[in-house]
Amino acid sequence: MLLTSGISPHLSITPKVFEFFTESYEIASDVEIFHKDLSDENAYGFTEINGFEHFIQIHNDLTEEDYVTTLLHELVHVVQNEQGITSDKVREDQAYHMEKVLYKNYCASLQGGHQTPTEHQNRVY
Repeated sequence: MLLTSGISPHLSITPKVFEFFTESYEIASDVEIFHKDLSDENAYGFTEINGFEHFIQIHNDLTEEDYVTTLLHELVHVVQNEQGITSDKVREDQAYHMEKVLYKNYCASLQGGHQTPTEHQNRVY
């Protein structure tokens, strides 16, 4: 289940991005996305585990492209958490790679096309 809170100009697209992501990746946990000012943390987003819920914080003043990219990046971390991937280097390398692949496919899906990445590109290890 997806929960959203906080204030962001992109609240309306959050469910669309989440649905796009979960068409390819199963997420068993509840996910809460909290929009807040992360300027002091010098970050666009964070993912934390709280019991059976994943808590994603996303900066509330991003461009739409940065917002979607960041949300996809953090959702990759949710999948990695569920798969037990703990190596910080592996997690970030995969998430940065996948955010680009997923963003490109998300944009294509909005235009009525559907780009399917190769199995290797689409895999979260």
